[in-house]
Amino acid sequence: MLKIGEFSRLGQVSIRTLHHYDEIGLLHPKQIDHESGYRYYSVKQLEVLAQIVLLRELKFSLKEIKILIQQDAEIMTAALLEKERVIEQEIQQDRFRQQQIQRMLKRMQQQKNYQISIKSIPAFQVISYRKKLKTFYHEGLFWEEFIEQLKDQKIAYPSDPKKSLTIFHDQEYLEEGVDVELAILLGRKTEVQPPLKCRQLTAIKFAATLFVKGNYHQLPEAYEAFAQWLELHPEFTMEKAARQICHVGPEHTDNSEDYLTEIQIPLNSLTLTQREELSSK
Repeated sequence: MLKIGEFSRLGQVSIRTLHHYDEIGLLHPKQIDHESGYRYYSVKQLEVLAQIVLLRELKFSLKEIKILIQQDAEIMTAALLEKERVIEQEIQQDRFRQQQIQRMLKRMQQQKNYQISIKSIPAFQVISYRKKLKTFYHEGLFWEEFIEQLKDQKIAYPSDPKKSLTIFHDQEYLEEGVDVELAILLGRKTEVQPPLKCRQLTAIKFAATLFVKGNYHQLPEAYEAFAQWLELHPEFTMEKAARQICHVGPEHTDNSEDYLTEIQIPLNSLTLTQREELSSK
């Protein structure tokens, strides 16, 4: 039998922690001398303590540990494998955060100058597929689904990237339930089956356009540049349903820095009277 001090030194756990484990029923002393109050642990309990310490390092809660150390090896193995999966997800998230840091540092060192131009966009006949996505990051999977729908209806996907576009219908940024429409441009009206739809995109008299070279994480920066441009051009206001055309994307290259995305933002041209009314508010 080991006194609590000896057990503490050998198990590399403080006496205070051992008292806490006893109070919550996680690890009781093997024996307590009722006259002196001394606590004694068996040598075999060092193995249990080592298991508790390891599980704590793996970020299991004390409540979870209390249940696990009472289970057989099969249940413990399943719990460890699940924890390994969670840790792997956390590692991927940390790597993503590291990449974000590097991108931010790079942007701070190399401020991009986005050239914004105004152009008219004619009406187009399109085949489209519209639905609400869980997040913006699910757009790639949505494109795969769209292309499969086209194949099922024996409709050729255009090889020219300028003939495919994404339309964002939400009037605000949403974390979930994003209203997205994918479309391919056609020369004529074509019969399609749901969930696909053949419709005409209306003409846009004025659209602010800018090109973004590089990965999609730069898009917020590009929209910020547009906002600054809009402030300098009070003769225009922004309309809803911005469009994005992927000239070079994941299907063209494995290097995200080579992506080329065109952003088209419909504008409303204000008369002088409307501008004066707006500025007076």
